[in-house]
Amino acid sequence: MRPLLGVWLAVAAALVGAALAVTGVAALSITTAAITFPGVTLGGSDQTVDGSTSAWRADSSQRNGYHVTVSSTDFSNAESKTIAVSNFDIRLLDANIVWISGDAEGPVSTQTTFTALSGTPLKIASAVASIGRGVYDLTPDFRLTVPAESYAGSYTATVTVDITSGP
Repeated sequence: MRPLLGVWLAVAAALVGAALAVTGVAALSITTAAITFPGVTLGGSDQTVDGSTSAWRADSSQRNGYHVTVSSTDFSNAESKTIAVSNFDIRLLDANIVWISGDAEGPVSTQTTFTALSGTPLKIASAVASIGRGVYDLTPDFRLTVPAESYAGSYTATVTVDITSGP
């Protein structure tokens, strides 16, 4: 049996080895939570594991629409070994966008199938002008393919989540 590979992806700025960039006008904000993956026992073949996170809270008090984007770096460990970001997928089902307060009609998903992340921001949700003013919880799904040739260790990546004016 090969060594255990721990894969942790932290989004919250307070966590070691992680960073969070949240930008936008004062009328927009998003609060994220850490993304974690279970440990993987390396066994000579690629393995796909599901990640988990708590809801990300989007808050908008403007009526000109907005969108939420996500990007990521490669995963890396203390020995500078990497798992390419192209192995890291995200999706956001419309059922995982929950109205908390404000307009009952809110943002919708723009990524309902798993799509690979990269260093380029990927739009995962959008609200058109005149709707989406309020507070909404977004809970994306994550999936990571750990290549067979990965080295044992704990890996982290930096995920950037942004909420920006305009659909």
